[in-house]
Amino acid sequence: MKRRWISVGGLLLAVLLLTVVVSHAASGSTLFGTRFKLGETIQFRVEDSTSWWWGCCCCTETLVLGWRIVNTSEQTLYSAAFNAPVSASQWQGSWNQVDANSAAVSAGQYKLYVDTSVGTLSRCFTIYDPCCRCGWSPCSVCSCEQVTSISDCACRTTLVFIDTCQTGCFPFFGWGGGWCSSCCGCSSCP
Repeated sequence: MKRRWISVGGLLLAVLLLTVVVSHAASGSTLFGTRFKLGETIQFRVEDSTSWWWGCCCCTETLVLGWRIVNTSEQTLYSAAFNAPVSASQWQGSWNQVDANSAAVSAGQYKLYVDTSVGTLSRCFTIYDPCCRCGWSPCSVCSCEQVTSISDCACRTTLVFIDTCQTGCFPFFGWGGGWCSSCCGCSSCP
């Protein structure tokens, strides 16, 4: 009888750990956060998903109303608002790392906000300079409050970054985008 309880306890612990890992992966967070190379175009989208849940029957498609990029002081650097809402399935956002005056932003911590018909989603990210030989940066692990998804009954709306890296990925360095060797390095530095 004691062995049975130990087996059940071990199984429950394994399920709990798996749930934590899956929820961590779904949020797109990593030990070092989501990182983009300085000058790289950052692409993102809003995804709708439905899971069966007793008492919930259908979900409406999320509409995107606009988006903005802010710095660590929550000052808006760049924003885009739409004249009419756009369906999430037809929309993809793109930011070329410039402010409202078309000046390039510097390496550092930023946050993306996307206003939708279900609420405001947000994702934190870091822009890094691959040519910087300054070693480990304490800001690579800075915490940032974000709302990566909103759920209502069986309906879930999630803000995701689009991974444009095609080869050389090391998935054990991160989930939800990973870290890619072909995107890193210093190929055009003085």
